[in-house]
Amino acid sequence: MGVKWTPEQESAIIAPKDSSLDNQTLLVAAAAGSGKTAVLVERIITRLKDMYNPLSVQELMVVTFTKAAAQEMSARIGLALAKAMESTDDVALQTRLERQLNLLPSAHISTLHSFCQWVIRSYFYKLDINPTARIGNEAEMALLQQEVLADLLTKSYEEGLYNIYELADFFSDDKSDAGLTAKIMSLYNYAMSLANPDGWLRKALEPYKEAMTINPSDTLWGEYMWSNHMAVIDRIRERLERMEQILLDPTGPHKWQNIYDNQLAALGMLSAAQTWDDMGEACKHVDTFIKDQFRMGSKEAQAYDPILVAEFKSLGGQNKDDLKAMQAAIFTVPEATLQDQFKAQYPIIEGLVELTIAFHQAYRDMKQEQGIMDFSDLEHLCLALLVEPGTEDDPQPSDVAKELQDTFKEIMVDEYQDTNGVQETIINLISRIDNRFYVGDVKQAIYSFRMADSSLFMEKYNTYGGNDAVERRIDLAKNFRSDANILAATNFLFYQIMTEDAAELNYTEAESLIPGRIVEDAPEDWIGGDVELQLLDVSKDTLGASESDEDEGDDPENNERELDFIIQKIKEIHAAKKQVQNPDGTFRQIEWRDFAILRRSLAGWGTRAVEAMRQAGIPAVVNERDGYFEAQEIQLLLALLSVIDNPEQDLPMAAVLHSGLVGLDANELGALRLSGDGSLWSLMPAYAQEAQDERLLAFIGHMERWRTLSRRHGVTDLLWDIYESQDYVNYVGAMPNGLVRRANVLALYDRAKGYEASGFRGLFRFLRFVESLRDSNQDMPLANVVSEADNVVRLMTIHKSKGLEFPVVFLSGVQKRFNMMDLRSELLIDKNAGLGLKGYFPDIRVSFPTMPWFYVKDVKEAALKAEEQRILYVALTRARDKLFMTGFIKGFKNSKGVLSTIGELIKNAASVETQQLPTDIITQANTYLDWMIMGFARHLDGGNPLRVAIEYEGPTYFDLPDKQCRLKVEIHDGSLYGDLDYKADIDETTINKVRDLKAVNSVELPQKIVDRFNYIYPYNDATRRTAKISVSELKRRFQERELEAGTIDTLNEPIATVEVSADALANSVFGRKPQALQSEDDVLTGAQWGTLMHEAMQWLPLVKYTQASLTKELDALVAKGTFTEEERNLLSDTSLYKFFNFDLGKRLINAKRIERELPFSMLFEGKRVYDTLEDGENLFLQGIIDTAFEEDGEWVLVDYKTDRVTSGEELIKRYKIQMDLYKEALQRLTGMPVKACYIYSFRLHDAIIVD
Repeated sequence: MGVKWTPEQESAIIAPKDSSLDNQTLLVAAAAGSGKTAVLVERIITRLKDMYNPLSVQELMVVTFTKAAAQEMSARIGLALAKAMESTDDVALQTRLERQLNLLPSAHISTLHSFCQWVIRSYFYKLDINPTARIGNEAEMALLQQEVLADLLTKSYEEGLYNIYELADFFSDDKSDAGLTAKIMSLYNYAMSLANPDGWLRKALEPYKEAMTINPSDTLWGEYMWSNHMAVIDRIRERLERMEQILLDPTGPHKWQNIYDNQLAALGMLSAAQTWDDMGEACKHVDTFIKDQFRMGSKEAQAYDPILVAEFKSLGGQNKDDLKAMQAAIFTVPEATLQDQFKAQYPIIEGLVELTIAFHQAYRDMKQEQGIMDFSDLEHLCLALLVEPGTEDDPQPSDVAKELQDTFKEIMVDEYQDTNGVQETIINLISRIDNRFYVGDVKQAIYSFRMADSSLFMEKYNTYGGNDAVERRIDLAKNFRSDANILAATNFLFYQIMTEDAAELNYTEAESLIPGRIVEDAPEDWIGGDVELQLLDVSKDTLGASESDEDEGDDPENNERELDFIIQKIKEIHAAKKQVQNPDGTFRQIEWRDFAILRRSLAGWGTRAVEAMRQAGIPAVVNERDGYFEAQEIQLLLALLSVIDNPEQDLPMAAVLHSGLVGLDANELGALRLSGDGSLWSLMPAYAQEAQDERLLAFIGHMERWRTLSRRHGVTDLLWDIYESQDYVNYVGAMPNGLVRRANVLALYDRAKGYEASGFRGLFRFLRFVESLRDSNQDMPLANVVSEADNVVRLMTIHKSKGLEFPVVFLSGVQKRFNMMDLRSELLIDKNAGLGLKGYFPDIRVSFPTMPWFYVKDVKEAALKAEEQRILYVALTRARDKLFMTGFIKGFKNSKGVLSTIGELIKNAASVETQQLPTDIITQANTYLDWMIMGFARHLDGGNPLRVAIEYEGPTYFDLPDKQCRLKVEIHDGSLYGDLDYKADIDETTINKVRDLKAVNSVELPQKIVDRFNYIYPYNDATRRTAKISVSELKRRFQERELEAGTIDTLNEPIATVEVSADALANSVFGRKPQALQSEDDVLTGAQWGTLMHEAMQWLPLVKYTQASLTKELDALVAKGTFTEEERNLLSDTSLYKFFNFDLGKRLINAKRIERELPFSMLFEGKRVYDTLEDGENLFLQGIIDTAFEEDGEWVLVDYKTDRVTSGEELIKRYKIQMDLYKEALQRLTGMPVKACYIYSFRLHDAIIVD
């Protein structure tokens, strides 16, 4: 019996035969679980079987999202063709189908990248490229980009191009141009997802250029902000209208009439403002209207209806919040000041855009020269062949494109919601308006980080017509995967929160999920039933989550409590032998493989969760994208490679010596450290001989061989020697999760092979490449050694779960905050909104938000939250039989009984009287849990625990679609969970083997090695902070904290406080030679000079000098071996002479007590640096004071500097923190006060006093 298709599926398969047209372009909007792949395959087979309108498989182009999907699609088509041949007696049809089966391997069923590669190969003679060009690997292209950009920056500094000094001043720091290079690469990568990257970049400049000549209120950004502001005023007006109705009620809270009157007066003042500056004045004065409090005595309250009181207070409170926010509104900045900011910004944004375009050209030229391409080139070179020259802004098909239009009779695109602008243009150019078949689900568009553009789908979704339209939309809404109650609960939530304003799409009946799966005669022990939201309340526990909103959702202690709850629930279900339903409708006993735990991110959680589950006797596996370089076995290997490259590095050397590779314990490592001066490596031979330590002697021998190998052979040979000589692969394989660890170390070997296959050589360069991957967050995926058949619980990200299904799903960590870190960048990028650049105070090197930055931030934040809704939708639709959602909260009220943020959300949502929640409530969400409690609070049964928790007595709107869904919300005492010290159940087979003295299959021996390698320090937060810290690092930490707590908050500070002139920004340049401009010799010479001048001040006798006597003394230091001749030539006799004849130098010479190069060590309260450390935890601070001399019983402290600066103020800004630390250390070390601190600049020949 064949498949029974739904009417909608049938239409998607046979169209346009069910219409009046000969050809149609179709958009198939396929909801989760609606069988879209089966429909796509059936459409292809139907077209191939059509004897009256014959179509060859070679005349089809099928585009898939991944290579694996293309292979699966091809296999399905092949199987379907074979079955069709068997099921027909028509010889002609059999012959036709057999030919299609033979042609299938040459069919264009592939990713778009693969198709582009085919086009380029076929028409390479029309391109100015090397016909032997190959696709470079990730390592090769990353290093090539670094080299090209470094050369471009050097040239820019030398020739003063692209406003480079202003760019460096804005984006870089004193150490490097890493900040600037990151912004260039970010802008480049984004632009390359568009059809005309250089054109888009230049177009993004136009609003900045225009803004310099028009009123800020007339700019794109000003119009947007005025519109948003008016929308807020309208919401205040609507609430006041309802508040007026409440006061007219005899039982309304008349005591609060003055609150209503004042808010109404504020509304009148705001509504009367017609100009930007008038609105600014109004915003500045709204505080006079919002000082009243919602106070009412218990006796007074008895006279009023408590429901009306609660509603009035809620409405008035929302108005108060909106009015407070207006005090920090953009309107409080005068238009003249804003225009000055635009003028200051334009040179920076122009320079950045032009520099990015220049990089694009230079990188393209370098790839052409080396005969290499990257994946982006495949699309853009293909596009160059398909676009008629001169029509790049409005692409028209070239002759090549027209040939391909004649070749392909139908273009089919799977997962269309995940395409980008370049791919869309390619598809349009090789197709006609009536032969495209798009299939996908915009509600599952979750790949914006890959530059996917869901607006392409939305534009068609909103404009395509019905049956007889040339461009037709067909909805597949029936879900054949999930239980009807899971679909109903999903619908119930998304009907309320997925709106066009808040999420780019209205979730209506057309978008809702329709049950297609039938559960008949379910056994009593079937796992299905209620959809459950399980919350742990940790508010009673002193070890609860951080008070910081930023950290609340990711607190390690409470994450473990939630994990403990999940483990207990899984064990309970498994032990009860619950039943799950098979796809064919039958039932069977649940297995471990039927469970999946999904999280938004697994970083820092997944590996720990797997270990805890295994301890509990639950087999589990995690497939993390992130964390490869943080895996223990890889960290140890990289440490070993680092010391092979440079054995003088003590930190990685200590890690290697303390690991199982050598096996020194802490006492032995300390003894080696105390055996003399110098590095651990330099002390090792003598120590090993004296102690007769065979481990160290063997290690020294290995090191000598490995260092030779690293110079004479490649990284791959070196790695393989390490693996063989240390039996490293088996060593890590004997540890818990050994298969994954083993695969990880072999993957590093494969990565090294790929690195060398690209023509790169050298251990140092390989380590640099790995470091660049880590710094740019381009982590490698952890090895995956689990097949679908393995009976284990799977832990994965929601993104990884897309396209998969599981009988039982736990959506974990629903309280974790959305990641908004990208919105803090100085530069924000959006295809439609353009570029949002912050302003900049050059004197204090602090950025501030501006109009364009606020505008792009708002657009991106809205898009980010819309995508988070879609990610939540994907998560909820993975479950077949049972769905759990878990997380933790910190209570619904604080200790004073005031509602918490989550309590306010429940209250505000519960009181809404419409199906869809208002946009201003929906967009308040910062977690999945926020949306859940908004929607579930309005469920008659499931929402009751939430309403009871906040003692809500107001009206609630229950008449919602799918209100009959079975929803259970439970709130548990979080303090009852968190003990993850499980003892796994031992199966009887293992017990019998032990009893009979038979070998047990154990990958957990030898235990000593495992314990040494896997030991977890109990004070985990301290392990993430260095116990020893230098003064320079401490200075950096303090500067960061001052910025965070300073008067200018780069995210939230009202822009009204900002006053900056265009001249001040334009005149800001570095007083140093930029790093990119320095040659290698320059860098060494500059570094040497500073060090040598310090050494000269250390060793020169402190006497009065003439120019000649000073020169003679410096020459004498050469004779003594203090300096080489080369070093002597670097010293500045004049600079030293000027110091000794300066007033400070004379005071030093005459001092009775002098300390030079005085080292100090002191314990330092850790919380002064790291807020998360406990009280009483200390850091070990080390440093060296250049010079201190005693004067009248007090110290005078002197620090020498050779920085390239133009004023003493610059030195004070840079080193004030450092000098304060030196002062504190000197006083604590000697017990004598410091009366003065000086920085002596050998550049300025001046002593600068530091107050």
